[in-house]
Amino acid sequence: MLAAGAGRRFGGQKLLQEFHGRAVIYYALRAALDAPLDPVYLVLGAESESVHAALGALRASPKLRVLLNKQWALGRASSLQLALRQLPAEVPGAVVLLGDMPLMTSALIARVAKEFEKTQKLCFPLYRGEIGRPVALPRALFAEFFRLEGDESGRAILRAYENEAIKLSLSSEEEITQFDLDTPTDWEALQRVLKP
Repeated sequence: MLAAGAGRRFGGQKLLQEFHGRAVIYYALRAALDAPLDPVYLVLGAESESVHAALGALRASPKLRVLLNKQWALGRASSLQLALRQLPAEVPGAVVLLGDMPLMTSALIARVAKEFEKTQKLCFPLYRGEIGRPVALPRALFAEFFRLEGDESGRAILRAYENEAIKLSLSSEEEITQFDLDTPTDWEALQRVLKP
């Protein structure tokens, strides 16, 4: 789970925004820890101590491994690469999650992970015809992600292999999982549309 950025487009501290009594990052991480993923690597960077404190009881999960990206200011690519390097050689792939998606569910993460286990292929949900989250990356693609720089997210790589990927359809109820908190406008929409 990538959670190292400063949230510049948001104006800072977006992962610490309180949403129904908990920080945004808490909900995203809880979904990952409740899913059949083990271990779960959480990459922190900007405001790492505050973000770590906001995890509350989740910090005690035996599945959780917290990584500090000291080069977080270089961009998202460095955080993803740090996490991928931690994986044991026998692990066939990784499920990539974002810390600013508080409506992600363990059920959707499990769907993606289980489909990857069966096929060992690139796998992701389709959201309005586009590549959604989370994304399961096969190890065969890791080398390409290690070549990314700065804030490159790897979307161009995913598009290059999209025809070979396993694409999961989302039900109307699942579409809300794709809410991505990037700007103050996104935050206003989240507060306006969702009830506790």
